[in-house]
Amino acid sequence: MGARWVSVCAVSLLATCCGGGSPSLAEYAEEGEELTTTVIAQIATLDAEWETQEPTLEGAREYWDRRVEVRVGFLEGIQDLDPPDGLVELHETALDLFSRLVDAEEALAARVAAFESPTEPNEWWDTPEGRAARAVDEEAIAICHAAQASFDATQERQVLSDVPWVPSEMRESVRVAFGCPE
Repeated sequence: MGARWVSVCAVSLLATCCGGGSPSLAEYAEEGEELTTTVIAQIATLDAEWETQEPTLEGAREYWDRRVEVRVGFLEGIQDLDPPDGLVELHETALDLFSRLVDAEEALAARVAAFESPTEPNEWWDTPEGRAARAVDEEAIAICHAAQASFDATQERQVLSDVPWVPSEMRESVRVAFGCPE
């Protein structure tokens, strides 16, 4: 699956370079970077808060309500992005992936809400819903890394920035730091 994402990113990036379009690749990447770094930070904050409190059923339910809310906000942000022409297919794939992640985490939240005693995160993830959510999350991490690599590859085009006969789309260099989890 990872090789497929890299291929999709590379093809989409190439199509953007050759086809142009609005908004620019840099604008799209910047908006995506802001959304991605925000969701990663929000999830990390939720995890850190959970680790500092005494595990309770109410606390677990609140954690999952907030986590799903963060995921839904991220998905809505991605839906609001207007991808450049060459990234429409990748954007649609990402929307599908993040929709599945929201669905998987909603199912896990419902499972945790049904527990009868306080639990630890290892117990959440060691359920069919938890394993399904982890699998989709791994796909999301893979697309994050593939997108980061594709945008990093545009840095090589920086040497073309002063060549007047090269179309501007092919000179565009994009710097983003998604902060993809390992």
